[in-house]
Amino acid sequence: MEPVRLNKYLKDQDICSRRKADEFIAKGYVKVNGQIVTELGLKVDPQKDKVEILPELLQEKSEFKYIILNKPIGYVCSKSVNEGLNIFSLLPNIKGLTYAGRLDKDSRGLLLLSNDGKFVYKALGNEFKCEKEYIVRVNKPITENFLNSISNGSITLDDKRIRPCRVSQVNEYVFGIILTEGINRQIRRMAEHQGYTVLDLERVRIGNIRDRTLSKGQWRYLTKTEILSIE
Repeated sequence: MEPVRLNKYLKDQDICSRRKADEFIAKGYVKVNGQIVTELGLKVDPQKDKVEILPELLQEKSEFKYIILNKPIGYVCSKSVNEGLNIFSLLPNIKGLTYAGRLDKDSRGLLLLSNDGKFVYKALGNEFKCEKEYIVRVNKPITENFLNSISNGSITLDDKRIRPCRVSQVNEYVFGIILTEGINRQIRRMAEHQGYTVLDLERVRIGNIRDRTLSKGQWRYLTKTEILSIE
């Protein structure tokens, strides 16, 4: 088989039009033989060359967008410009984009956003019990009694008994906690219930989704595997 232009190859695979293919290639959304290519007019041999499509290409094609953001401290989960810095100033302008479970202004870490209501509901809805993992630093030494009290489901918040959760001590002042529900400022209030103050709170995992490579304020599109792990 004769080599063909990469944009024609993408069109022949029903991925997109040739014009759109040129746009995606220029953005670095296509790999050939393991390397990102941006050269317009590049030719490939469909029988010998391995052409890969990056998640960004599929998301730009899709009606729905799925994003993970590493939220910095000081930003609020709101679209209001009257509340100070908001997370949407860090993100692309996507109609209908909303967050699946907020982080308060003084907290940091991973945040999922989408304009797909079904996805947001499954990531956020308490009945789906999607795990959220946090690393928390408090103001005084952690005791076994403290860990037992916040994990055994004995605390009541907003007239509701919280679910039991998993906790593990990291060091004298830091513990890890995994929740399956989303009550407002839950971890901070659980700690206060036991006479502790949270000094730092970071969300490090949502479901099976982690990303230690994202810098503060940085975002990326979710991969197909990550999207399906929530759905």
